[in-house]
Amino acid sequence: MHELMALTPQLTTCPGIYLVITQDRARQGKTDLIASLVLKGPLFVVAADEWLPGFLLPRILRGRTTAVKELSRRLRTVCASTSMRLLDSLMNIPDSGEPLLVLDFLQTFYDPNMRLALRLRVLRQCCDRLQQIGLHRPLLVMTQALTGEDYERFIPFLRKVAQKTLYLESPFEPVMQPALF
Repeated sequence: MHELMALTPQLTTCPGIYLVITQDRARQGKTDLIASLVLKGPLFVVAADEWLPGFLLPRILRGRTTAVKELSRRLRTVCASTSMRLLDSLMNIPDSGEPLLVLDFLQTFYDPNMRLALRLRVLRQCCDRLQQIGLHRPLLVMTQALTGEDYERFIPFLRKVAQKTLYLESPFEPVMQPALF
């Protein structure tokens, strides 16, 4: 996570696509990242799994500044719970503007109720749109590393459009030695 936080100045100024692959849902890390980016300026967030930091984000911001209301006005959010909504949301985002953060990008493409050919077509269109957006604004795309045929089929599309890929490991839990008696 420290490597990602070190990138935040670059994320707010340099156009391009940064792919972040996490080992777990990384909700605390995502919330910290959103807080860091909002402290630096406006931010547009597209959530592809209907999760957005609710109560935790204002608490983190309150720990860093007293201007929580002003900072919350800098944050614009969109939830896209299906791959078609994700595509629609990406198509309606202007090419230039504040940095864009897409949370759990691949999540919507795992829907087994949609034909694979349709999911792949929509994924290609989303990746094409990400490339267009990344030419004019900083773009951070986050997804969770999973095992399975669908993930192995979908992740190459994202790797192909990203200028830089970061892998975030889960924080280690303290190892406790069991009692002998």
